[in-house]
Amino acid sequence: FLILPFVGYVVVKIISLPPILGIPLLIVCSSPGGSYSNWFCSVFNADLALSVTMTAVSTILSVAFLPLNTFVYTLAAYDANVIGSLNLGGLAISLAVVVTAVTAGLFCSWKFGSERFRQYIRIVGNIAG
Repeated sequence: FLILPFVGYVVVKIISLPPILGIPLLIVCSSPGGSYSNWFCSVFNADLALSVTMTAVSTILSVAFLPLNTFVYTLAAYDANVIGSLNLGGLAISLAVVVTAVTAGLFCSWKFGSERFRQYIRIVGNIAG
């Protein structure tokens, strides 16, 4: 939540991106990562629990840091009029959906922790993408 948003800001300033391209770049650079790491861990039998936990923690922290980084770097890159056009409500809803999905996945893994359930979920997860 520190380095990548700053790198995104530097790219926006160096290339002089217009707001319609620069703000989405800042949002993506401020977003948490980890969904592909979970998939790779599942495919290669790595420590999936650690990967999912780190993704969950990152996602929970993003509830505060994503809007904060978006606000700070957008204000630094553009004028204050651009910030008024951001849909922060939609951003909050998207984050809530992600947090809910990750929490539900952690709960199901804890509640139904059998090997048969894990094999079934791996197959469903790989098919779903």
